[in-house]
Amino acid sequence: MAEEAEQRLVYVCEGGDCSEKGSVELYELLKEKLEAKDPNLERVKLRKYPCFGGCDCGINITVWPDRIFYSRVTNEDLDDVAKHLEGEGEPVERLRGHVEADVEEIIWQMLDSPY
Repeated sequence: MAEEAEQRLVYVCEGGDCSEKGSVELYELLKEKLEAKDPNLERVKLRKYPCFGGCDCGINITVWPDRIFYSRVTNEDLDDVAKHLEGEGEPVERLRGHVEADVEEIIWQMLDSPY
């Protein structure tokens, strides 16, 4: 029997800049895509986040525990992102490495924290 994939926690930024770029709508589209394969969103917990601090690079999405920070995400990227989140594809490299490393590290420290 195959080992169950670890549950992922996915945050979509809904800060001012990302919201202006369409993050609220993008969140809903991603949710629909994920629910098509996982109706109760048991493998991927999708949440909104107020701001990651990578405003110039939005729309931003983080994936934990993978420690993947996606930036400049558009609706056209969601099929590839959903495949990764569902465990059916690799991380989407073209969406990575756009924000400063220290911005990413702050997010991982927060998500790694037991509080």
